[in-house]
Amino acid sequence: MFSVCLRLAANTSRASRLATVCRQARQVQSRALHRRRELSYPIEEGLGTFLPPHTLKMIAEDYQQGLLDRLNDQVRGTALESKSVVQTVIEAARDPNKVLEFNYASEALNNSFFLECVKPPPTNATSHEHALQGQLLDLRLRYHWGSLAHFQSSFSAAVLGMFSSGWVWLVTDKQGQLGIVPTFGTGTLLVRSSKQSETFLEWQRIVGEPVLPYSENELHPHPFPSPSSGSPPPPSSPASGVSLNSPPPNPHQPARSMSSHPKPDRLNEADHDKVFARLGDVLYPLLCVSVHEHAWVSAGYGVWGKEEYMKRFWSVVDWSKICQMYKKVAPPSDRSNR
Repeated sequence: MFSVCLRLAANTSRASRLATVCRQARQVQSRALHRRRELSYPIEEGLGTFLPPHTLKMIAEDYQQGLLDRLNDQVRGTALESKSVVQTVIEAARDPNKVLEFNYASEALNNSFFLECVKPPPTNATSHEHALQGQLLDLRLRYHWGSLAHFQSSFSAAVLGMFSSGWVWLVTDKQGQLGIVPTFGTGTLLVRSSKQSETFLEWQRIVGEPVLPYSENELHPHPFPSPSSGSPPPPSSPASGVSLNSPPPNPHQPARSMSSHPKPDRLNEADHDKVFARLGDVLYPLLCVSVHEHAWVSAGYGVWGKEEYMKRFWSVVDWSKICQMYKKVAPPSDRSNR
C-alpha cells in the first residue's frame, strides 16, 4: 500500500511538473505571436457619427486581427517569428522575397496608428478641437494653411485625390515644418530604419511590442536599384522618419510621387517643388487616416462616400495626443517660446 502511494505521489508530481512546463511553453509561444492591442476607448460604442460600432469592430478587430493572423502564419518557423511588427517591417523591406510579411506587418502598423489618432467625440462638443486651441501645433497649422479649416480642406483634398487605397499623413520635420503626404497600398511612414527617437518609442508603445536593438550594420536597408546614374541616398533616421529622396515607402510597389497634395494637371512643376522646398529630409508622422473603401462603405457612406467620411473624420481626431506628439519633435526654439 505504501509503495502504491509513493507511485501515485510520483505520478502526481511528474504531472504537475509537466503541466508547468506546458504552461510555460504556451506562454513562450504566445509571446512569439503578434496579438492585437486593445483600444483605449470602447469599440461597442463606435466613434460618434464617424464610424458606427459594427464598422469600428470590423476595422479594429476583424481587419487588424486578420492582418496579424496572416502575419503569424507567414513568419511561423522563420527568422521573423520572434520579431515585433516593427522589426518585421524593417527586415522584410530589405528582402524582395518577403512581400507578404512586409504587407501584413506594415498594414497592421498603419491601421494601429490610425486608430490611436482618434477617439469618440466629447459629450459636450462636436469635436476635440478645443484641445488644439493655443497649442504650438495650432500656431504651426495656422502659419502654413492660414486656418484649421483650410488645413482640413487640404488634407481632405489629398484623401479625395487618391484613387487607390492607402493612407494620408500629417507630418512634421526637425524644423517643425508641416506637410501632408500620401502613401499608397501598404506603404508606411512609421518605419524606415530602427534608430530610436522619442516618437519612435511612442509608436512602439502604440504597437504594444518591444523592439530589440540592432547592430549599426543592420539598421540600413540595402539600396534598391535605381534607373538614375547615382546611387540612392541612405534611409533617414530615426525609425519614425522617411527621407524625401529615399525609395518609395513600400519597396515592393512601383515608385509614386509623394507630394504633399495629389498632383492635378493644373499644378505645375514649380508649385510642386515649392511643397518640398520647405520640408526637411526626415519626416515624423503625427496623424493619419485610412483611405480604404471598406471603411466608408461599411460605415454606410456608400461606394462614393469618401467625402462625407472625411467630413466626419474631423469630429474624432484626438488633437490632444497629436499636440503631445508634435511637442516631442518640435525644435527647441519653438518649445522655448511656449
